[in-house]
Amino acid sequence: MTSRLLWLVPWVLVAGCSLTPGEFPVESGEITSTGGADGLPSAPVRELPEPDGAPGGAQVGSACGTGEECKTGFCMTTENIGGFIAGASVPGGYCSGLFCAVDGSDDACTPEMGGVCFSLFPFLGESFAEQGICLAPCRTDDDCRPSDDQVCFDAKELEQAGRLTSDQMALYYGDHPRACLPRTVRNAAMAPPGSR
Repeated sequence: MTSRLLWLVPWVLVAGCSLTPGEFPVESGEITSTGGADGLPSAPVRELPEPDGAPGGAQVGSACGTGEECKTGFCMTTENIGGFIAGASVPGGYCSGLFCAVDGSDDACTPEMGGVCFSLFPFLGESFAEQGICLAPCRTDDDCRPSDDQVCFDAKELEQAGRLTSDQMALYYGDHPRACLPRTVRNAAMAPPGSR
């Protein structure tokens, strides 16, 4: 029986390979088709969403968990800001950016991102005054995220507390003296330098 099967194998191979090289069947259809033989339904094509900014699409001030979600590429969280500002708590995260140029010359914090570069003066003193943190501008607390304990901080409070002069106020905060801050960060900004 085994010898009969071995004898049939060459005949099956010859009969099954009756095509000469180059005579392969061609599937019909346009080159742009999604594949599949005629008459059979093709698999649905999955549309991928277009990216909404780089690296993420969330505006400055939006809630976040990672920097990849934010247009600025940085998500301020309790973990990463706590070592920078003692006692800071950032519920829900905050799309932001650190060390942007207060004069806007580096395009690291722009209105298109939903932010203004707010001077780091109250946190790090005069030597860092021309560098800032990217924050969402506001007029009242309602413009921020009150449910996440954010407030609309007015840098004029620093002037009123004698922490900066009117010239410094104009230089470092210009037309945007108000920005949304987590309450604990606002409290740190207002604390006297020796108490931090």
